[in-house]
Amino acid sequence: MAMKESFLHLQSSPDYNVMPDTSKNILENFITTFTHHKEEYFAWDNVSGSSKRGDFMLKAAVVSNLLKSKTQHKNIGIMLPALQSTTLLIMASYMAGKIPVMLNWTVGNKVLVHCAEITDLDIIITATSFFEKVKEQIPSEIEGKLMFLDKEVKNISTPMKLKGVLMAKFPKLFINTKIDETAVVLFTSGSETLPKAVRLTHKNIVHDLNGALHIIDIRVQSIFLSFLPPFHSFGFTVLSVLPLLTGVKVAYTPNPTNIGEVVETIKHVQANNLIATPTLLKMIMNKASREDFKTIELVITGAESLHETIKNQFNELTKGNTSRIIEGYGITECAPIVSLNPYDAQKTNSVGKIIKGLEIKVVNPDSFEEVEVAKEGMFIVSGPSVFPGYLDVDIQPPFIEIQGKRFYKTGDLGYIDADGFLFITGRLKRFIKIAGEMISMPFIENILKSECGNNEEINLAVEGSDKGGEPKVVLFSTKEMDLSEINRCLREKGVASIARIREIKVVNEIPLLGSGKTNYRLLKEIIEKEV
Repeated sequence: MAMKESFLHLQSSPDYNVMPDTSKNILENFITTFTHHKEEYFAWDNVSGSSKRGDFMLKAAVVSNLLKSKTQHKNIGIMLPALQSTTLLIMASYMAGKIPVMLNWTVGNKVLVHCAEITDLDIIITATSFFEKVKEQIPSEIEGKLMFLDKEVKNISTPMKLKGVLMAKFPKLFINTKIDETAVVLFTSGSETLPKAVRLTHKNIVHDLNGALHIIDIRVQSIFLSFLPPFHSFGFTVLSVLPLLTGVKVAYTPNPTNIGEVVETIKHVQANNLIATPTLLKMIMNKASREDFKTIELVITGAESLHETIKNQFNELTKGNTSRIIEGYGITECAPIVSLNPYDAQKTNSVGKIIKGLEIKVVNPDSFEEVEVAKEGMFIVSGPSVFPGYLDVDIQPPFIEIQGKRFYKTGDLGYIDADGFLFITGRLKRFIKIAGEMISMPFIENILKSECGNNEEINLAVEGSDKGGEPKVVLFSTKEMDLSEINRCLREKGVASIARIREIKVVNEIPLLGSGKTNYRLLKEIIEKEV
């Protein structure tokens, strides 16, 4: 496929390490940045080509007037992949005094309708070409709310355009920056339950990025490659909002599963920074050459463990460069970055150190008393990047107050060593009770992944149910396995006999969510249908 020329590597202004201003919201940071060096190239994709800061700001201002004319509702749905137009819509929403709601089109009819209802959406913005690719996944209730941006921009009136020009030229006079404190509504992955609507504030997101950038340096002239969907918390905060706050350059390619196109785009735009799950990174590296990766300086991974084999493959692919691969830990409710490994002090199997501004404790999940250093417990987090709460008031608030300070209960199990490095060991919510004992599904799954797993794809998953009849643990696998052999392996690794695998279900593929994580909710539904 012929690609439109990228000018992102061209520089017409100074280079420096970026740092968002925590005293300003996203819109105020954007105006400060984008009213300087308007001729600097900022974003690229193969639909729109290269855009300069000044042009991007003007388009966002014009589109904001379109959005104002289309709805009186506070929330606006956005259902688009990683594209310039998606990021532009986020900024246009703020200029219009609206709140973007980022929708995941891969979650299924019931969940998508739930997401639109709980956020009271009357319009959902998409594009004709994208809709044609996903329309089989879109229920009629959602289809009736769709607004096609490519069609609507052709009908923008002259007064709207003129007002957009004035907004871009005189933002202090014509853009109201006193907007709602909520910056976005994202949805949890829903791997175990229906997705929860997470309200993140401008303060949450700006503080989160500021805290992360105290651990890793990002230059304004460096180029991010963005292929994570913007409904994903990293896709939204790092790959959509960070460029808006700071002017750091970004190239978009909308389909993370089209690995050939991802690799081609890396080389085409001379990308420096990547964010990907280890599984996705492995797939990219299997397709890439040293030449393709010669400009890569930093890769940040998360969502699953980073195997030593992937690190070694990365080091081999970037040999001779000063490239780094860094593992981190994030939670949608924490905007999302919680910890990152420092450049020059990384620890194997650790997700790094807590970012600046956050406080973390490891507590007993029952008593909430702090445990000793290097002892396992549940992580609880407090700080300005922790969200204020879920939209659905019927959901039990996930907070606990300790000595007058509110902490978010992550549900993640792990420990912090004497040097302050975090290690994840499991997930509290994925437990089932057998004979009075709480059995950890991640603990069993991690053992089997280490023995029978595949670094290139997710080929097994463990889920269980203690509802109805006899509790059982089920192994889902893409290949035939011997049940007695599997349970013998678990016993040798110290798994109690009560937690043995009761059944192996062979499936064509392990179901995944749009975020790339295993869809445990679907697996649990499969088990419980048979109870």
